[in-house]
Amino acid sequence: MTAPASPLVIAVDCSTTAAKAIIVDAAGRVVGTGSQALTTHSPAPHWFEQDGNQWWTATSDAITAALKAIPDPSAVAAVCVTHQRESFVCLDRNGTPIRPAILWMDGRAAAEARSYGTERVELLSGKPADITPGLYKLLWLRDHEPETMARCHRVADVHSHLVNTMTGRWVSSTASVDPLAVIDQATGDYSDELLELAGLRRDQLPDLVPSGTSLGPLRADIADAWGLGRDVVVIAGTGDGQAGGIGLAVTDPGAAYLVLGTAVVIGSETMSYVPARAYRSMISAMPGQSTVETFSSSGTYLSTWFRQQFGDPGLAGAPDPELEREAAALPVGSERLVTLPYWNGAQTPHWDGRASGVTLGWQGCHTRAHFYRSLLEGIALELRLQLDGLEAARGERVEVLRATGGGARSRLWTQILADVFDRPIQVCATAEVSALGAAAIALTALGAYDTLPDAAAAVSTTDAVVAPRPDAAAAYRQLRAVYERVYSQTRDLLHTLHELPVA
Repeated sequence: MTAPASPLVIAVDCSTTAAKAIIVDAAGRVVGTGSQALTTHSPAPHWFEQDGNQWWTATSDAITAALKAIPDPSAVAAVCVTHQRESFVCLDRNGTPIRPAILWMDGRAAAEARSYGTERVELLSGKPADITPGLYKLLWLRDHEPETMARCHRVADVHSHLVNTMTGRWVSSTASVDPLAVIDQATGDYSDELLELAGLRRDQLPDLVPSGTSLGPLRADIADAWGLGRDVVVIAGTGDGQAGGIGLAVTDPGAAYLVLGTAVVIGSETMSYVPARAYRSMISAMPGQSTVETFSSSGTYLSTWFRQQFGDPGLAGAPDPELEREAAALPVGSERLVTLPYWNGAQTPHWDGRASGVTLGWQGCHTRAHFYRSLLEGIALELRLQLDGLEAARGERVEVLRATGGGARSRLWTQILADVFDRPIQVCATAEVSALGAAAIALTALGAYDTLPDAAAAVSTTDAVVAPRPDAAAAYRQLRAVYERVYSQTRDLLHTLHELPVA
């Protein structure tokens, strides 16, 4: 076994479901891993919350586990964090959470998004009005929990909360705070106009620094508890989406990452801020660039839902090899069964919370395998619609698509995606790509690589390449012509249906 190349870095992805730590050497190899689950509570329908203090305890436990895999923890030189975006916690003057943290997927602020998500707000923040950005949940707190905001001394995104614990400083990367939607994309600084809307002061938010900035030494007591040297530094990271792009070596406009998780995301880079509703813009970890992303909340959530409701009860929603084989044996288009996958509303490019799912074309020949394949095809067709919009808005074609996430482990789905996109899909389904992106940021900051793209290339891996099939790609082009009409022709009906009372 090859000895780890110094320096070593600890990279942590404090995601929605768990804190995952990896230790990476200077050659980009993972030499230690650890994970600790996070608990999510749903106190009301569409509300999702966590204990903000658990972000730290889970992170510390994951790092402790990862360090057990290396013989000499003193070789660790830096720690860098990536994290779930848009989530935040309100802290009092003692740094204690006033209430549970509100997560990115929390849907309580739909009315606020409709009321306050003006063209001006979207232009400043770079984010189409939706329940996801933190701004609208802050507005919900302002209007529904004024006592919380009256006591709120700090608003902490996940990164700033962890950095404050590790260093004692109240600072975060611009790229980490940006998903809260209180930063002006054009200037890279807090927008006074957005802060006024949210009822916030600058001193309630962390100081901003670029990703890759050294934030100072790890607190001595924490370094001692982990068995690290007193010279370990904390490096400013970025959000998990931007970090995932780096971990997949997506550092320029010619490549894109495809995250096939609970939600599905297409992300790429622009060399400057190019406002458009075809995507949401984020401050990039790449200096001077913007990360642009399309977003749909119905990803593996939808395939898991299907397996839970109609699959083998013994699998409890887990991937079902028999179902995959049955669906793979069906022809392209599921024998003329088309699904609009809006089980959780429509995001890019429609941003319509009143939309819902539609399946067209039912016949007696159709089976559960047809429905399952139609769901996967519907998500793929939606992603193609989003990619076309992204490319048109910024004027550059994506040549390389790199897929990751749980859905990337499905040979059926990745083949459908390659056929629908009509371009190869490079699959990276085994690595913790967001944590690898944070590791690349840390290694660049330490001087192990001259540039972040060099470090990204070193840490990225490809498990397989799925090529499009010409006949299937041609068939999907015909199906797209039908699919792209479904939303516009059912929109009014879906809105009327949404307004009906639930008995």
